[in-house]
Amino acid sequence: MSCKNKRNYATDVSTNDKNRVEKAAAAENSSVNNQILSKTLKSNVIEDYWHDIDSYIQEPGFFHFGGPDSLSTIRDPNFIRKLISGAISKKRTEGDLLPSIFTKRCCELYERLDKEGRIMFMEVLAREFGVPKDDSIKAAQNYIQAVGEDKTANAVFRAEQLLRHVLVPYHSIFFERVNYLPDGIKFLLDLRTELLTAINEREHDDTYLLSLNDSLKEKLRGWLLGFSELERITWKSPAIILEKLKEHERVHAIQGWQDLKRQTSRTCMPHEPLVFVQVALTNELSGNTILNDPSPMTPDHPQFAIFYSITSQPGLSGIDLGSFLLKRVIIELQKEFPSIHTFSTLSPIPGFRHWLETTLELEGTNIFLSGEEDRIKTLASHVSSDSAIDDVKILKDILRLNEWAHNETISEILKPILLRLCTRYILTEKRQNLARDPVANFHIRNGACVHRTNWLSDTSDKGFEQSFGIMINYNYVTSRIEGNNQKYLRDGTITLSSNEDLFLIEEAARSPAKIELFIES
Repeated sequence: MSCKNKRNYATDVSTNDKNRVEKAAAAENSSVNNQILSKTLKSNVIEDYWHDIDSYIQEPGFFHFGGPDSLSTIRDPNFIRKLISGAISKKRTEGDLLPSIFTKRCCELYERLDKEGRIMFMEVLAREFGVPKDDSIKAAQNYIQAVGEDKTANAVFRAEQLLRHVLVPYHSIFFERVNYLPDGIKFLLDLRTELLTAINEREHDDTYLLSLNDSLKEKLRGWLLGFSELERITWKSPAIILEKLKEHERVHAIQGWQDLKRQTSRTCMPHEPLVFVQVALTNELSGNTILNDPSPMTPDHPQFAIFYSITSQPGLSGIDLGSFLLKRVIIELQKEFPSIHTFSTLSPIPGFRHWLETTLELEGTNIFLSGEEDRIKTLASHVSSDSAIDDVKILKDILRLNEWAHNETISEILKPILLRLCTRYILTEKRQNLARDPVANFHIRNGACVHRTNWLSDTSDKGFEQSFGIMINYNYVTSRIEGNNQKYLRDGTITLSSNEDLFLIEEAARSPAKIELFIES
């Protein structure tokens, strides 16, 4: 009689005999399972794994893999440790099947855990599955000895190979095993998103979690850069892809399906589902018209390609896929639209407002140039009497709310002041000799030129929150991309590609930073 029939039978017996029958069936099942294990698995370690895991599963209220009554309450570090150990096992006697099963079980467990349980999983993985210290020390000593004793090249190579092998953290092996699973990359991206959140929520740096993040980041970079594909999105693309674009768009929020339809009426070339690049093909260098045009049309022979949104999943933070994809899109557009002569961006300036508010506190009126204080004084009647006596307070009080943008008089008074300060922020303010603004650093590092600021280009709440509505164009001049990149990384040189933005030109003349002017003929 099969085990299934026995279980059915047990549900049909009288109440008095129920416990006795269940115990007998369980004992027989256990005996059968033990016989199978002893016949098919020669390794005592593997048998112990299965025995321990089976014990956990049978405990009342504990997690049961794949069952309809699976719970998300199991947060036992010992159980997590055993699962991960099984996933990364390299013993030849175990083959590839069991590690794959354990890896799948790890993923299933992680997905069923709550936030606290997932953090525990990551902590166990980070703290207990790093580089094996004793093995590393021994391998390093062997390598030093092999080199110092002038052993044969083959002996040195073997010692070096062993050292490289033991310096690979165990959690890196775990990531590789997960990558082999269906949707493994998606699982790792989601895990890294939560890992970054956990790191940011800590009051102090957690060395183990930081190491885990570095290891996973390097793995993802290698896998994704080597096997990425470029796919064009339109309104006729599969709904699941459009949904992902709507979900992950963070530069310019998509308000609904009509807004999405308007945006995908333009040329959009994203790498689904990791990075999305949205492109508008126009006959002019656009400022705010891209975001506000209700019915965009692509001209037959466009001259400008405007990249107005580059968005990636949170799990890709620090992995420069946007740069990689952007350059591929430029190549594809050149092939399809040879009439395009300018590749530019319409980019946000996410750090400008925070920098200005902080710098006003630190520098006070020293932040203003000659004549700017007089302009600000003319706004005194628009603020409270307490603020009207101080130029810095006047400016801060005016900028505190966004209503100033709807008052033409106030807007025109503030325009030259804010644009001048914005150009200072972009060109002069540095962090370790690189642009302080993250988006500016991204594009300049990729070889782009700073081209033009755009007043009140993004009047959304987010636009005002980031940069008082100011946006900026970065131009990708294909003949200068590599040179710009090298100069920027070597000594922080930033290249301007236009003399039409007087605020940029004047700031370049004042700035102590290295700035180069390039005018394309």
